[in-house]
Amino acid sequence: MKIKAAVVREIDQLTIEEVELAEPKAGEVLVRMRAAGVCHSDLHTYKGELRSTPPIVLGHEGAGIVEAVGPGVTKVQPGDAVGINWLPACNSCPTCLAGRPNLCERFPSTTFRSLMPDGTTRHRTLDGMALKPYLSSATMAEYAVIHQDGIVPLPPGIPFEVAAITGCAVMTGVGAVLNTAQVQPGSSAAVIGCGGVGLSAIQGCRLAGCYPIIAVDVMESKLAFARELGATHTVHARETDVVEALRELTRLGPDYVFDSVGAAPTIAQALQSVRPGGTAVIMGLHATKIEVPISPAVLVLANKRLLGSFAGSARPLVDLPKLLQLYQGGRLELDRLITKRYPLEELPQAFADMEGGAIARGVLVFP
Repeated sequence: MKIKAAVVREIDQLTIEEVELAEPKAGEVLVRMRAAGVCHSDLHTYKGELRSTPPIVLGHEGAGIVEAVGPGVTKVQPGDAVGINWLPACNSCPTCLAGRPNLCERFPSTTFRSLMPDGTTRHRTLDGMALKPYLSSATMAEYAVIHQDGIVPLPPGIPFEVAAITGCAVMTGVGAVLNTAQVQPGSSAAVIGCGGVGLSAIQGCRLAGCYPIIAVDVMESKLAFARELGATHTVHARETDVVEALRELTRLGPDYVFDSVGAAPTIAQALQSVRPGGTAVIMGLHATKIEVPISPAVLVLANKRLLGSFAGSARPLVDLPKLLQLYQGGRLELDRLITKRYPLEELPQAFADMEGGAIARGVLVFP
């Protein structure tokens, strides 16, 4: 079938064009997309900064309606509302069976290369170029073919926009707090970087009972979003020394510091500013292609912990329904995280708004 999609044929070349999408194979589902989150990971991929490379159809946060199912699909049926889980784990390898499906052993040869779980693709340009589905998903399109392992049925009443961002930004940020760090109530916490993931981590800190919750960013607009979503204090990183500011607000430094940027300077800030015996959690990927030096003196002599958190250390098929339940119960303010909606054709503007700090989280919406 012919669909409209966000296509990156080469690095830094983004087009919205008509492409061919194959029918779902065994175990796969055709989803008519209703919403797709605009994530920094998509932007990094468009710019050639992550492992997945063009030619590719962008998008990994998403939600929609099941249009058709392939042979052997038992999880959903046409008409069901579903969210997209961009980590379709095999659930049978030793890592999955040990309770770490976010690190499934088939991901390096499939999802991280932006291939379907069977190692193939489903999209092709009208002039014959094969296109990879970003993170096994390709949600920035009118329709997507998703393996049923990458589908999460939605409870009644969940807005598609909310379900879309929960699949990555919310799961990553809240999961870093609750799953990776396992924050204790009453702890002090700081979050460096107040995009969609950082703002989700702030909500996670509030859910965990932290005080103070300190937001750190270089843009006043993002700090304003952070205050609206639960930050009790803010630090403007261009106007003050971050490490000193965090120590002043918490005496010796926060118990936990969450870095949603993952750049060399912010990783250093997270480790240096956390109190002796505290925990720094890195969940951003800006420095994914470079080596970042770590000071043994800072790490060892102060008995600090430095943790990596990929996708919030989540078990998506367990955690995504829980997060949506917390949203329905009023414990996560995910509607307020979405500050602007765009049609697919305005994706370049959505990326520009995200980079410029004009939005907390943008979402593409489909009629």
